[in-house]
Amino acid sequence: MNAGWDEIAREIVSGSLMTALSLLKIIVPLMVIIEILLAYDLARRLALRLGWLARLLGLTKDALLPLLVGVLMGVTYGAGTLIEINRRTPLSKKDFALIAIFFYCCHGIIETSLLFSMAGANLLFISLFRLLIAAAVTMAAARLPWIRRL
Repeated sequence: MNAGWDEIAREIVSGSLMTALSLLKIIVPLMVIIEILLAYDLARRLALRLGWLARLLGLTKDALLPLLVGVLMGVTYGAGTLIEINRRTPLSKKDFALIAIFFYCCHGIIETSLLFSMAGANLLFISLFRLLIAAAVTMAAARLPWIRRL
């Protein structure tokens, strides 16, 4: 290994830029979709249709969109969506805590489940099991006294 410092620095910078560009390819379209959902009031309509799910999990309706994005796309994109939506309509600390708990249990359901299915696991079973466990843990956490006080 005879690489000079300039070569190492060049590799670090180029690798970092490529990673940032890869993230931008996903984050920018996602933010555009969120803007469209908010501009055409589709987010509110979706929240109204899934209001029962919010109540079941102990969340407000405003917390559903970042929760759904996080479950489908992963924690990074879900957190980005959460930050963007929180700028427009601030969420409560309770909603943040419950979304974090749900994300911890079940995030990026598409890519993770696909990885497991490539190894031979049952895609439907893994996805449903992860969603049920995350919902049960979130519902239990929503009823904890210290979460209720947030």
